[in-house]
Amino acid sequence: MSNNRRLSDKILLAFEQACTQKNPVVAELLIRALELALTAEGGPGKTDGREEMGPVVEAYARLKAMQDV
Repeated sequence: MSNNRRLSDKILLAFEQACTQKNPVVAELLIRALELALTAEGGPGKTDGREEMGPVVEAYARLKAMQDV
């Protein structure tokens, strides 16, 4: 994994792995970490620079679906 990838991208990858391994507790913690990373890194002049929030929205939906089982 490249060091120049956004922290939020790395957290999303870890979230996907937690979902694949059917670990909702870890997935929820990673969503919380994602929220912190996006808040700290996002906005004007910040480092995240994410323009497309689709993957983030999908992560929330996936977590909800996993919790509803």
